[in-house]
Amino acid sequence: MPSRTGADSVPQHLSHVLLFWFGDDWGVYGRTYEQIATTLSRCHHVQQVLVVLPSSKGETLTTSLQIVSDRLAVARLYWRPGGISPLRLRSLGSLLKLQRERFALRRQIRSLGFRERNTLLWLFPPHPVLDELVRQVPAAARIIQIVDDFTLVDKTDWYYPFAVDQYPRLGSIADLIAVTSKANEQKFSSQAACVRIDQAVSSAFLAEPTDFQPAGAQPVLGYVGTFWDRTDVELLRRIALERPHCRLLLVGPELNRRLSDSGLLGLGNVEWLGSLPNDQVPMQLKRMNLCLIPHLDTPFSRSMSPLKLFQYIASGKPVVSSAVEGLELAGDLIRIEKDPARFLQAIDEELASDSPEKFRARVAFAAAQTWESRVERILAALPVQP
Repeated sequence: MPSRTGADSVPQHLSHVLLFWFGDDWGVYGRTYEQIATTLSRCHHVQQVLVVLPSSKGETLTTSLQIVSDRLAVARLYWRPGGISPLRLRSLGSLLKLQRERFALRRQIRSLGFRERNTLLWLFPPHPVLDELVRQVPAAARIIQIVDDFTLVDKTDWYYPFAVDQYPRLGSIADLIAVTSKANEQKFSSQAACVRIDQAVSSAFLAEPTDFQPAGAQPVLGYVGTFWDRTDVELLRRIALERPHCRLLLVGPELNRRLSDSGLLGLGNVEWLGSLPNDQVPMQLKRMNLCLIPHLDTPFSRSMSPLKLFQYIASGKPVVSSAVEGLELAGDLIRIEKDPARFLQAIDEELASDSPEKFRARVAFAAAQTWESRVERILAALPVQP
């Protein structure tokens, strides 16, 4: 079992943490909620962390419980709303199944020792059943965490109506709101106590000093992340066309057709691996000589803190990024360029000037950006409960 950590992180009376995430992707991308749940399960005073995800394949709480460790479990909840309105037409069978899940949730958390006096409820909105969860789960304290601002996505995305409905009311729910960007801090700090944290990195991404390899005649330029509205696919295409001696290695899922329709994937020096399990990403980072953050500067991207930044730096590789928010902490270690021509020039310069000393400095920086330190910061900001 991993060593216990964060002796003073969690107030001693909050020994049970119930965390609700809005997607069913545990073990896939290593997202923020997964790192926080795992970190909390290693804190001294925590007896149980239960992560509850929305069911994606019709699972129920009683059929889906996954024991990750003696203090960490994951379950899928059948709770499928058709929209934000409480007046929804459902079949009798669906209504009965939903009611059974409500009772099952109460039984499950009580069987694991959750009581109002010892429970910390950690919610990631926009969550389709946020209000229902607040009513159903008595808790001594509630933390709301905002990763991205989903009021800024396309209005056809399922996140959008829930975000528009829930975000203005978070102050009435939360004892603390945790955010990962300056824009979100400005947006939510007027509602409740608010703490801003950066993303962090798992130790699995940390390179060894012997991993340094100088770029050869065909450098590998890499991007890891989701391809969607924030990704500057045209910049990636320009890199591939104007640096034909470089290979472009792309890792991550596509949420719309912009990548597939761009013509980028048909170029001979481009390799797209699609979505990979998070534990396979460090191996792909080792193949890269330089890492890219080609994000568009939009209101949505300004609400983010790119997790890939810390994963890249942990691999020891040089990083070239477009000028977006969330890079300040590592600003001295990466190249940030607003102009596409300067972006390409920065790639050439960073490849030519890389060294074992720079490699080690990046890894050393990343080693200090732990999830333990981020969780400590969030919990230190939680108002003390009686």
